[in-house]
Parts: sequence; C-alpha cells; structure tokens
Amino acid sequence: MHARNAHDEHRAKAASAPEADDLLASLEHGSTHPDASGEHPHRYRRPLLKSARFWVPIVILLVLIGIAIAGFLAAKQLYGHAMSAKADLEKAIPLVDTVQQQMIDGNTAGAKVTIAQISQLTASAEKETTGQLWKSAEWVPVAGPNLVAARVVAGSVNDLVTHAITPLTAIDLKALMPKDGAIDVANLQKLAATIETANASVTRIRTSLDKLDRSALIDQVASGVAKLDAAMAKIEPTVTPIHNALTILPKALGADGPQHYLLIFQNNAESRGTGGNPAAIAMLTAENGKISMTQQAGSQDFHNGRTDPIIPLDPETEALYGTKIGRYIQDSTLAPDFSETAQIVRAYWAESFGTPIDAVASFDPVALSYLLRAIGPVTMPAPFGETLTADSAVPLLLNEVYARYPDPAVQDQFFAAAAKSVFDALLTTHAEPKALLTALVQASNEGRLMYSPSDKAQADLLAGTPVGGNMPADNAKTTALGVYIDDITEGKLDYYMQMGIAASSTQCQKGAAPTFTTTVTMQNTLDPGAAANLPVYIAPGRFFPKGDVATDVYLYGPVGSTLTGITVDGQPYPSSAQPHLGRTAVKLSVLVIHPGQTATIVATFSAPAGTYGPLEVRRTPMVKPTPVTIDTPGCGPGKK
Repeated sequence: MHARNAHDEHRAKAASAPEADDLLASLEHGSTHPDASGEHPHRYRRPLLKSARFWVPIVILLVLIGIAIAGFLAAKQLYGHAMSAKADLEKAIPLVDTVQQQMIDGNTAGAKVTIAQISQLTASAEKETTGQLWKSAEWVPVAGPNLVAARVVAGSVNDLVTHAITPLTAIDLKALMPKDGAIDVANLQKLAATIETANASVTRIRTSLDKLDRSALIDQVASGVAKLDAAMAKIEPTVTPIHNALTILPKALGADGPQHYLLIFQNNAESRGTGGNPAAIAMLTAENGKISMTQQAGSQDFHNGRTDPIIPLDPETEALYGTKIGRYIQDSTLAPDFSETAQIVRAYWAESFGTPIDAVASFDPVALSYLLRAIGPVTMPAPFGETLTADSAVPLLLNEVYARYPDPAVQDQFFAAAAKSVFDALLTTHAEPKALLTALVQASNEGRLMYSPSDKAQADLLAGTPVGGNMPADNAKTTALGVYIDDITEGKLDYYMQMGIAASSTQCQKGAAPTFTTTVTMQNTLDPGAAANLPVYIAPGRFFPKGDVATDVYLYGPVGSTLTGITVDGQPYPSSAQPHLGRTAVKLSVLVIHPGQTATIVATFSAPAGTYGPLEVRRTPMVKPTPVTIDTPGCGPGKK
C-alpha cells in the first residue's frame, strides 16, 4: 500500500515537471498552453521580460524615483543657497545704516571699512541667488515669487554699495564750500558726475522693489524686503536733492556765463501760500563760481495796487485766489505754485529795473536761523549793529523788529541788511560742510528754500519736489495733500500761530476706493492779556479785534480726488471745491481765531482705485514748527 502511494507521488511530480519548465520557457520565449488542442489554440504572446507591459511601468517608476531624488538634491542645494544668502543679507543690510551715519558724521575712514564688509557680504549673497538652478526655480508656483524677491534684494544691496555708497564716500564736501568768495565750478562738475552714478543706482533699486509681488511673500522674505525698503527710505531723500543740486549748480554758478537771480526773503509772520509776505528782494549775480549781491529792493519799489495783474494769470489760480496775486507784489506768494510766483516777481523786476532774471529763489527767517546754526553768529552793519544768532534771528526778524523800528521803510531796510549780512558771512566764513548741508536740506524739506529757474531742463528736474516749490503732477512717486495759509489780518500775528496736521488714507487697504483725510489744528498762542499792548504793525485791529488771527485756509486733495466733506470744529462747513494744479482744492474763507483758542478743520477726499505713492503733506512753512503725522494702515515702509 505504501509502495503504491509512493509510486503515484513520483508519477505526479514527473508529470508536473514539464509544466514548470514550460512556464519558464513561456516567460523567455512565449508559447501556447501545453494542454491546448489544435481547435482552440491561445494567441501567441511576447515573452514578458521583453514586453512593454513589464518594462514601461518599471521605467516610469524608476524615472519618478530619479526625479524625486534629483528634486530632493536640488531642493537641498537651493535651500543651502537661500540660507547662505539670508545670512549674508541679515548682516549686510543693518550696515547700510551704519555707513550712512558714518558719512553724515564725516567718518570717511570708518565708512570705507564698513563698505568693504558690506561689499563682501552682498557679493556673496548675489552669487548665491543668481545661479541657473535658482533662476529655474523662480518659475515654480509659490516658491518662485519668494526666490525672485530674494534675488532682487541681494542684487539691490550689492548695487547700492557698489554704485551709490562707495562713490558717495569719495565726495569731499569741502569742494562745495566757497574759497576766497568763490566756489570751484570744475570740482562741482566732477561731483555731479559721481552723484549721477549714485542716483541712477537708487532709481534702479526703487524700480526693482516696486515691481515685486509682495502679496506672495513668506514672512522671512517679506522681512528682508521691508528692511531694504526702510534703508532706501533713508537714502533716497538724501541722494535725490544732492543729485538735483549738483546737476544744476555748475551752470547756476555761472560756468557758462553770468547768471542773475532774485532772492525773495519771505516773512512767515504774515503767512502766504509759499511762506509769507515777500519783505525784501535782492538780485544776485553769479559768474564762474563767484556770487555777489548786486541790488536790493523792497515792496515800495514796485507798482502795487494796479488795476490789472502784471501778467495774465492762470484762470484756475485767479478763480481761487483772485486777481490781487498779480496786482500786489506782497501777494505774489499767495498760491502754492512757486513757479507762478517766480513769473510774477520776474515781471515786477523787469518793469522796475529791466534786468533779465535767470531764476528766482526763496528763503525765510527760519531757514536763515538754520544757516546761522552752521556758520555761527553774524553782526549786522551800522546803523543797526544787531547780532544774529540761530536762537535770536527768528524772534528778532519776525516780531521784535516791529517794536524797535515802527517805520515800514526802515523795517524793509533791516530785513535787507540782515539778509546781506548772512549772505556775506556764508561766502567768507569757513563753516563745517556737513552742518551747512544739513541746514540747507532741512530748509528745502520744509519748503523754506525754493528755486524756480527759467531754464526748462532745470525746471523739469525740480518739478514736483519741495525745492521746486510745486506739487507733484501725479500720485506715482508721492501722493501729496496740501495745506496752505493766507493771512488776511494785515498784521504779523502768524508769529503766534501753532499749526498741526494729521493726514490719513486707506490707500493700502483692499476693497473700496481710497479716502484721504486731512485734519488741521490752528492755535492762536497769543496771551489774551497781551494783545492790547502789541505794536500796531503786528496787530492793527483794523478789520478784526486786536489779537484775532484771520486766515484763509486752502486744502488740496490728491490728483484725481474729489471733496466729500469738510468740517470746522465738528460742524459742517459750506464750501465748493475748485480745480487747481490738477487737483481738487477748497477754500475756507476768513477763519477767525481768538487769542488762546484753537480751530480744527477736517477735510475728506475720495479717489478712484489705483496705485498711490507714499502719502505726504505739502504745506505753508510757518514760524513755529508744524508737527505732521501720517497714518496709512496696511502700507509698508516707503509707502506710508
């Protein structure tokens, strides 16, 4: 029995062996099934090891694994580049502030050491972010915009150091200073070429930053962009004015022949749009760097109270400010466009004296005090003999003079003598260049130093800038609001006026069209008990009670905006808006503020959706500093 079973098992194994061999053969060669009859044969199949059905999925799988491995290695390499660049930039960007302060302090040696450190770091960061792998990854969704931003920041900082900061350290500010009563024009022309390179770099960087899609940036990258933005916000206000000045100065100083200028000395105690009543006017002549004050005049030297304006006025200006802006030279500074003021003053000068004028400049006693801070005390000649200092100039010129010299003609002589004394000291005193430049930049930023040339190229360069004395033509670089004051008291009471401005907008918030709000506070700081004892020339009491300040206030919205409402001390104010300078303007007539009291004006403008530059406020430069606050929720650095 057992033998039979063993025999049967052996036969079963023998029978199955060919089937196993046939299966292996079929994998290798392909065949019909061994039991298939001739009537039902299976279709011939390729060997599986040679079949696409076997290899295609395998190849795809291997390719995917390879891509994954390559992607992992590339991502790892890219991550390494990113971390290296991040580390370099985090060290470099704060050093930009350091080197700027070193340059301001005159520490050239220290600045050069810092620049070398920054250059090494930024060159390394730029190298890390400009490889082919990095550029290819910039097309990847989500990661791409962040890689672009990182590359732009790295390249921008390197550009800034190489083409802006490094050339600027080579500038010797002493070359700007007069020597033996003249400024070396050839040196200025060399400096102009240097600053042109720096300004081009700053412009490139600003353009690159403005093109970034910041909405797609992760926090770490956005932080780096914000830091560069903040650094640029400090550098641009310095480089641009210096560039403009050095571009203009060689020709302005008579490099190509004599140039004649009018210098208006504006009296802020009697406010006008661009500053104040032009108390004194002087003609300056420049030739090959040598400047001299060749003639002086006061308002009494011109034909005032004429029937018609001395030149045809802009219809919008006339509608808003009346014809007196062209009929009295004292009112030539009413409107906030200094180029229009310059045309009117040129016409008056030509009528009275005949000399053709190449440009008109403006200065005020507050700016004069800034200069005195740089050059030191100045003693006026006889018969006055007063000593002007940074602290005494403003109260003396804008208040005390009216008690000391009641005769208006003598007052004008005093103003003229003060202006000439400081001018002469400026040309002969060896002031510290940094201190002098700081004074001039501050005066320019506050609208106390303005310059309107007849040369179109120069005028175009200054268009829309504070030193040009006119508002921007659009909202691209800056979104400007305007607050301008015109005194109608016929006295000098704005010496006691304290103005404050708060501006806000929704320009960086998503949703509805933006709104812009200007809040102006005006406080008459005069002690009510002191009003009766003021000189008549300060507080005439002719049309308004003695000590009351009567003012016309003009408010301007951004380009393209419309007025939506205005209140005074919380009460709606009936007003109608008018177009002027491409903007909506509104006039508040005869706002009377009693001694010790404050008036608050709130104006709101709406504007269409669009792109708006950083918000700022252009304003009448007052005697007392005007605090300005800007609130633009959602705006980053450089966009506030």
